[in-house]
Amino acid sequence: MKFTHDNVRKWFEAYFAEFNRCNGDPKKVPNMEKYFTPDLQFVSYILDVKRPDDREGLLKTMVHPGLLEELTPEEIIIDEKRKAAAVILKVQFKDERTGTLFPAKHNCAIYQLAEDKSGGLKIRRISYFTEHRSPDEPDLKNLMRQYREQSLSS
Repeated sequence: MKFTHDNVRKWFEAYFAEFNRCNGDPKKVPNMEKYFTPDLQFVSYILDVKRPDDREGLLKTMVHPGLLEELTPEEIIIDEKRKAAAVILKVQFKDERTGTLFPAKHNCAIYQLAEDKSGGLKIRRISYFTEHRSPDEPDLKNLMRQYREQSLSS
């Protein structure tokens, strides 16, 4: 795939659509592996999160059955020369059982891309920044961990 603005935008649209279909479900999350290089670095600027993490660590964070996470790109800025993209994301969590929507957040991710052997795109590095929220709002990181542990222990 030629690294052009339009091609990269379409690739990211497919990536986020697949993320929204797969996240949460331990059987579907492995489908996301194809978007990342084997040596992926995930650098999350969230307190108390391992930095940097690897591909397996990132995939593990996507497993939280019953807690749906929807990423909606609101802006994608593509740097063809650096093979990078900055994406402003609206992040919405929903409890699948009760339908409860948690307060939406806005986060920013910087993606460094690479071509694989067949010329397709892969994410090599993600620098992920999260919106600071009020202490009165639920701690979604712990909520995700709780859903994952409840599901995987049963």
